Amino acid sequence: MTSSATKQCSSKGITLVEVLVVLAIIAILATIAYPSYVNQVRKSKRAVAKSALLDIANREEQYFFSNRAYTDDLTIFGYSNPAYVNDESTSTSTIADAVYKITADVTSCGTAPCFILTADPNTGNPKNDQQNDACGAFTLTSSNAKGAAASDCW
Repeated sequence: MTSSATKQCSSKGITLVEVLVVLAIIAILATIAYPSYVNQVRKSKRAVAKSALLDIANREEQYFFSNRAYTDDLTIFGYSNPAYVNDESTSTSTIADAVYKITADVTSCGTAPCFILTADPNTGNPKNDQQNDACGAFTLTSSNAKGAAASDCW
């Protein structure tokens, strides 16, 4: 007693409209998430620069304790001169994979010697996006004065 007019047809699969709606949702989520992801990557690379500056400053103080002077030769501390650090928090001697370039400048602060360490974003690495970072270069002095382009970077 079933007629062909009362049978319902069930579809198996998805329509083009459903696919386009899903793709639109994914595109919206990606445009929101990607800038946040890039910002987090920049923050992690900042941490590498600050860690390297603090490590070199510590080694400078140890060197000063032994020699009564600071040095601008970073090879004494196991770094290249200038020091290049990559995003795995290790020293590298090549500029191609470096994230920051660290230099030391030994000066005189009145009667006492002092140093200024500077970590500049490496522009020689095409994969490095740190030159677009608002913090710019980081500085650290022997008096523990910390500097960056923006006040909330350290």
